[in-house]
Amino acid sequence: MERTKINGNRIRIILLILLISMGLFGCTAGNDHEEISTTSEITDTHSESETADTQTVTDLTVEDLPTLLPDVLKLREKKYEDMPFLETQEQLSEYALWNFLYGRTEFECRLSWDLSYNVTAAALEQACEDAMSYYLFSSYTAWDMYTEDDGNPDSLFAKVKLLYDEPEFDLEARLGAFRYVMKNPPPEGGFSDYDEEMEYARKIHDYVACKVTYNPIGYEPNIPVSQTRYEVYQEAYNVLGENQDTAICAGYARAFALICQYAGINCAWVRGNETEESSHAWNVIYPCDGSEPVLVDVTWDDGLSDDTVGQNDVDYSYFYIPLSSDYEHEMDEKMASFIQYIQ
Repeated sequence: MERTKINGNRIRIILLILLISMGLFGCTAGNDHEEISTTSEITDTHSESETADTQTVTDLTVEDLPTLLPDVLKLREKKYEDMPFLETQEQLSEYALWNFLYGRTEFECRLSWDLSYNVTAAALEQACEDAMSYYLFSSYTAWDMYTEDDGNPDSLFAKVKLLYDEPEFDLEARLGAFRYVMKNPPPEGGFSDYDEEMEYARKIHDYVACKVTYNPIGYEPNIPVSQTRYEVYQEAYNVLGENQDTAICAGYARAFALICQYAGINCAWVRGNETEESSHAWNVIYPCDGSEPVLVDVTWDDGLSDDTVGQNDVDYSYFYIPLSSDYEHEMDEKMASFIQYIQ
């Protein structure tokens, strides 16, 4: 009888151990399920985060823009005296661009007498035009631009003050370019591979070509002087502004360059092919690997394809052509000299 009792206790102990083991297994299984659920929640949260990021980019306003424009040449690192003395046209043009990149459209300096042109503002006007190769916004009035002989035998005083027609349009263009780059982020740390940079530039080329059509006003040789450059579709705003869908070559090229610069691509806006009746504008890119600069002409590529708003077909006949092999684009000599100097 005693033996039987002991065996019964053993059975009860074994059963208890089995029940505890089953409970532990159930807890383990429950923990596994909870871990899977948590992973699922992380995935869902990540998806929601991506959606939120996309929504955030869409909701960006001009208040979200970086205060200063992109500086792909790192020109803002340059230091100047309060009233610098400038001896050549290239130095003056660089100083103008340096001020513009800091958001200053009013500045003073001293010029050599070789730049005086009989004490006229010709050198200052040229400097502002040259600076637009990287500053890109050209719809301004020369509110106050002059040189003055103030009795100094070694130099003369010079002042520039520009007044922009519709600065809010330029902000809208900047916002359009900034949004594009936020939606299509370039490599962290910038481009270092030629092909990768070229493919990113190709996407910008296609985006601009597909977004707008060429405006017939570009074929008219005599555009009324009273019209602003926005009204004749020459600004980046005419491509990147909200509800804008038509531009001429200058608008195409400025919009392309603006997006490139926000992406960190060294891209300039250039003009040339000038005759008494017409002129043209396009882009030059200085690749990240230091190789030969290349030409991009979005306007002509758009004209060679199905030029409709929202088109899918884009031509590449004038995309990334080495400058040494191009014979159809002749850059303005003074602008070419400045762009080469500033590199």
